[in-house]
Amino acid sequence: MTSLLVADDDEAFRTTLSRDLMEHGYEVRLAQNAEEAERTLTQHSIDILLTDLRMPGADGIDLLHRVRTLSARTRTILMSGYASARDYQRAIECGAVRVLCKPFTSAELLLAIRQAIDCETGFRGSIHGLSLVDLLQMFHYGRRSLAIVVDGWTPGHVYLEEGRVIHASYRELIGEQALRAILAMPAGSLRTMVLPDAIQHSIARDLEGLLLDAMREVDEAARGGTDPWDLGDFEDFEDPEPEVTRPKMHIYVDRLRRLDGYMTACLVDSSSGVILGADGQVDGLDLQAAVAGYSELYRAKIATALAVVPDDRVEDIVISFPSQYHVLHAIVSQPTAFLYVVFERSGSIALVIRALAAAEAALDV
Repeated sequence: MTSLLVADDDEAFRTTLSRDLMEHGYEVRLAQNAEEAERTLTQHSIDILLTDLRMPGADGIDLLHRVRTLSARTRTILMSGYASARDYQRAIECGAVRVLCKPFTSAELLLAIRQAIDCETGFRGSIHGLSLVDLLQMFHYGRRSLAIVVDGWTPGHVYLEEGRVIHASYRELIGEQALRAILAMPAGSLRTMVLPDAIQHSIARDLEGLLLDAMREVDEAARGGTDPWDLGDFEDFEDPEPEVTRPKMHIYVDRLRRLDGYMTACLVDSSSGVILGADGQVDGLDLQAAVAGYSELYRAKIATALAVVPDDRVEDIVISFPSQYHVLHAIVSQPTAFLYVVFERSGSIALVIRALAAAEAALDV
């Protein structure tokens, strides 16, 4: 049985959380502060620690630091309703599997715990310099069962069972054709997830022959200047379900580029913290860390808005820094997505808000 330790100074919250987790078959211990949690970690074998960020005395980040020496095998999850981008980055650097933004749902909590359990025999995090082919070969030799999500304007999915690629999907494509289209994607970010139950089997070939043929055809298409799996302009593509249609980012960017002080804009999936598209860059800004933290903030704002005024929408969120404005703009057509925009303070924030509103209106035409 997986053992959990919940550290939170809110007695009602940790009691409710404990009851919910025990109903799902977990063994749960409780601590009201970091010091009590440290004593529990030295006295008992704990698989997963869930800790609040803000507690009297040592905070959750301090506890994450201590866990690595007190119980190296314990995986950690940070919980907070106030985590900043810097807090998120520090938590990940301390080995946290997830940062959960309060209030979170039971499904989000259970998914985070399941991801932490998966980390018992492996690692989870950002890996730079490895291609999708590299990862496929690694998971093949390790005989892993999982799903790889390749995030771009339209995500691609590759499914492995005991190291064999059994299925791939991209837009309306499936099987080997979908895998070739994914391998032909010019860029994107990679993440893994638990292999879903009863997944379709559309690929039966061995990995070596599959990759060799796929890469040969991708190379031939590139040399010929055409893409045999091209399905049209990403921005004009509409998914089968209209509610998840990708916003046309260029409509926003065209307007933002005309304004003084514009630096960068990113389309972000708030549920995963993945950058779906980007324009421009900012020297010295860790974009991925900022996006991760702002995704937590955006989800919290959405949850609050739905609880208070269910039929209303979130207005633009503006974060002011000495030299920059950071703006989070909700995408009406896709509630889980937001546009993250960075402007110099020399620019006019009123003009930025007006440009975003004009782009949103253009999308409705």
